Order: sequence, then C-alpha cells, then structure tokens
Amino acid sequence: MPDRDARDARPEVAPSTAPAQPVPPAPPTSTRPPAPAADKFLCDRCGAEMFRMHAVWRCPSCGYKTDCCGW
Repeated sequence: MPDRDARDARPEVAPSTAPAQPVPPAPPTSTRPPAPAADKFLCDRCGAEMFRMHAVWRCPSCGYKTDCCGW
C-alpha cells in the first residue's frame, strides 16, 4: 500500500449517538427599500409618528385616524 500525504490523512471521527439536528432556515431578507423620510407623518392629537394603512394614516399611540380623502 503506498504512503499517503499528510494532507490526505483525515482524523478518525467517532460516530455521534445524538440525532442529527436540522439546519434552521436563514432569516428572510427584505427586498423593499426603507421608507423615505418624507413619508413620516405626525399625529395631530398626540404628536406620535403615524403609520400608513391603505388610504389612511393611523396613530399607534392614541388610535387617531385620518380620512381617506383628506376632506
């Protein structure tokens, strides 16, 4: 049998008695760009930053909601 190089030698690994653990999936990455600063809208009642939901702005602090038409 020919001699093997040191780089070909692999250490002996004892078989594991623990069951194989599944690899957790990678966290999802967002493909949407961050909202521009111009989209920030402050609440008329409490001054908190509101968020857009469909055609209205809603305040997470006090619950104030703008009309859809802005009239």
